Amino acid sequence: MNLKLATACAGPVLALAAAFPSITSAAEGGNTQYGLGSSQFYSGGIPPMRGLYGLSVTGYYSADRLNDGNGDRVPLDFSVRARTQTLRLLGVTDQHILGGRVWGQLVIPVVVGLDVDAGPMSDSRGGVGDIVVSGGLTYYKGSHSFVLGIDTALPTGDWDRNRLSNPGQNHVSIQPTFGYGYLNRADPKWEFAASVRYIVNLENSDTNYTSGNELVVDYAVGYHFGPVRAAIVGYYLNQLTDDDGPGVGPDGNRGKGFAIGPSLTYDLSPSTQLSISYQKETMAENKARGDNIMLHLSAKF
Repeated sequence: MNLKLATACAGPVLALAAAFPSITSAAEGGNTQYGLGSSQFYSGGIPPMRGLYGLSVTGYYSADRLNDGNGDRVPLDFSVRARTQTLRLLGVTDQHILGGRVWGQLVIPVVVGLDVDAGPMSDSRGGVGDIVVSGGLTYYKGSHSFVLGIDTALPTGDWDRNRLSNPGQNHVSIQPTFGYGYLNRADPKWEFAASVRYIVNLENSDTNYTSGNELVVDYAVGYHFGPVRAAIVGYYLNQLTDDDGPGVGPDGNRGKGFAIGPSLTYDLSPSTQLSISYQKETMAENKARGDNIMLHLSAKF
């Protein structure tokens, strides 16, 4: 999660992400409608069997540093603490299009608490965030898996331009994605997954502000020790176009970020996994730099 510099300094608007709430640099109010680093190994493959699957993501993000466009600390008394709970419901069908199995997904984020302090201002809010609907195709070829999809984030969360903290963002975003995964299921040892996502943000009609488009890469590399998987996970963010609207600086408020950290997963059963991860943001431009802890629980219904 990362807070945009211009927002913190210019006015009381802070929104929370939909897929996994993320206070990020590449959007109005310092937010992007995707949870940076939240997909991990789940980005690289959709289950190859028909059924209904669930993924619960519990998150805690904290940051006390805000960086400018050069990656230097901004002299501002700033802190953010976010507690989130997100439910992803995934349906995999027997239908095939262009050789790929059809799947669909609903992502429901809940902001348990978002506490923000920026200079003399402070605010604390909670509630349902911006719901995401997804659909696409998945392919399997031996140990390799491929995922094509489009996520659409909808402005369902509560939002008020006069608040510092908001569960929603009050705009739509379209997010085409591509995921790749590798795992030799006959002899699982090394596992790799990555997703590339291009986020196209539409205008917030209440403020006439359009956030710049973002490229996000989630990655995960792990090794299996029986039912345990030890891994390195993280994300890379690069905002490729300028923000457009009131208060945009000469650098377009473009944000960049990189995070990395460890993850540990335990197979509770053949269809149930529990994992915990920690990601530290080691690079940040025009955004906050902090730490993210996530607990993932996945199961087949």
